[in-house]
Amino acid sequence: MRSPPGIRAESLTDQVYSLLEREIVEGRMKPGQRIREKELSQRLGISRTPIREALLKLEMAGIVVCNSRRSYNVRILTAADVSEIFEILGILEGAVVTSVAEEITDKDLELLEQYNGKMAETASTEDFHTFGLWNEKFHDVLLSKSRNYSLRDICDSIRRRIYVFPVQPRTLSHLIEQSVREHKEIIRLAKAKDASALGAYFRDIHWNYQAHLPYVEEAFRKAPVAPAEGTDHFDRLPSPRKSSALSTKRRGGKRLLSVAK
Repeated sequence: MRSPPGIRAESLTDQVYSLLEREIVEGRMKPGQRIREKELSQRLGISRTPIREALLKLEMAGIVVCNSRRSYNVRILTAADVSEIFEILGILEGAVVTSVAEEITDKDLELLEQYNGKMAETASTEDFHTFGLWNEKFHDVLLSKSRNYSLRDICDSIRRRIYVFPVQPRTLSHLIEQSVREHKEIIRLAKAKDASALGAYFRDIHWNYQAHLPYVEEAFRKAPVAPAEGTDHFDRLPSPRKSSALSTKRRGGKRLLSVAK
């Protein structure tokens, strides 16, 4: 069986996974859009088996959802989804950096500075996805110090859910600038090897959903969704409470952060 251009004969499942993920990132497959195995099989010129396996992997990664008819849809992020992602990452990454603070090397610090500089450059281009890639590299410098490989994989997978969905780029400069400022403080604490302060900063500030709420809303408010699958309104979340560093409880079910058109 001949493979179509761009897909090698070996590891077809991984090839299809990467291709679909890239199409979602680039907005060619919109949140809510239905994915049909038969159509993909015909378009790519391959059997349904690697497509089905790739879709199962995407479902496990939280990027697509399976409906009752065994077809898939690109997942639409909700306010509750993003809130949960922030809470989980704050707890997990906070614990990791606390445990590895003493092992951070000068080379690690150089990489953190380098990657944060690359993130700062994306503020002018307002390229959310490039920012996300450099942000992953920044966090991986610290997480890679941990010998708990399962925990590292979990953090990487959960964090990637934020960056795999297309958003309108012109709304992101403030979010990027705040992230860069926070990363500078992370670098300062890492240099000082202040384990408790570094962990607390990740947990209570860097992944504080309420503190980032205005930017998160702005980033996802105009995210394109498939017309037949999306929603025509955006339910604004409550304003952050000054007395609470982090509030992530659901209130009245899930609210969509993505809106149609």
